[in-house]
Amino acid sequence: MAMRSTFKMQGFTLIEVMVVIGLVAFLLTLGIPLAREWVLSAHQREAKGALDEALGRAKALALRNPQGLTDQTLPAAAVCLTAGKLVVVPATAQKITCDTKAEWAQSLPSDATIVLTKTNIPFQCVAYNERGVALVTTVSNLSCLQAGLDVNVASEEAFFVQLP
Repeated sequence: MAMRSTFKMQGFTLIEVMVVIGLVAFLLTLGIPLAREWVLSAHQREAKGALDEALGRAKALALRNPQGLTDQTLPAAAVCLTAGKLVVVPATAQKITCDTKAEWAQSLPSDATIVLTKTNIPFQCVAYNERGVALVTTVSNLSCLQAGLDVNVASEEAFFVQLP
């Protein structure tokens, strides 16, 4: 009885490997821009959340009024944007500066910007009096205004933030 040897090929052919590489490259060219947009959108949502929290904390601090301020023209607390960081600071001895020890601080994503709505003027600060009303004033040479804010990241549509 003659024995016949059967040789079974294992592995992939060159054509199969090239097809798989082509499909992976195609999927990557579709996926990378989508992933970038997702990251930018996440940065924008993170910046908006930080701004909302900073404004809320500053207003709450002003309403608590630990300094006992009674003059409604003086700020009791403020949110300052300095060096890419949102900082909530209280007034001390009837004055307020962004250099005061912060009650709360959080860095913004490096690609996020905050501007005044419809003007594109960069956001600097918001100050609240002891009744929680936003004031038009100056804090540490920063202009504090009573305006809505837009949070921008790259080409994403701006997120609007109303002052509380």
